[in-house]
Amino acid sequence: MAALKNKEHFEFVTNYENIINLKNKVLKYTEEDWNKYDYRQKTFDPHRFTKTLPLIWNELNKDSKRNLEKNGRKFWPEEEKYREDLDAFTKIFENHYGPGFIATAMLINLPAKKIIEPHVDGYDPFFEKCHRNHLAIITHEDVIFQIEHEERNIREGELFQINNNTCQHMVKNGSLIDRVHLLMDWLPTS
Repeated sequence: MAALKNKEHFEFVTNYENIINLKNKVLKYTEEDWNKYDYRQKTFDPHRFTKTLPLIWNELNKDSKRNLEKNGRKFWPEEEKYREDLDAFTKIFENHYGPGFIATAMLINLPAKKIIEPHVDGYDPFFEKCHRNHLAIITHEDVIFQIEHEERNIREGELFQINNNTCQHMVKNGSLIDRVHLLMDWLPTS
């Protein structure tokens, strides 16, 4: 993973100004919408309880690696609805990390009372190169993101870079609502 500036497990990036509009888009999805795509939860066991709506996302290639080229990204139909937001995040990331591009963007739903089990995402060289960012869109005070022994409740609109490549992490949704994050990987080009 590209180094966190402060060498912490969680690095605060910004509060997203347009969170209400983004949340309103997400709230329109039905259970059927959330259940259409299941590659991620079937391929990566710790994520088996999650539901994913890919925006920019390349599944693993035949060598179990991810695409590292800007022109090799796969744009899913839902990406169009979020293009304005993704353009805003591109500017945020360029200011925060320097030149690069959003290599991954996906909405991740962790249903009420479910967990993402402890794991480390070090299986792919992609994670050594990218900055993994989580934006909380729908959450609750009983949703806890844990990296090693550090716990944090990421509030709606907060954007954090997390250390997922070298540290064990997990998420516990102890609430009665589904938690939705926008996960984005920024891949530096310099």
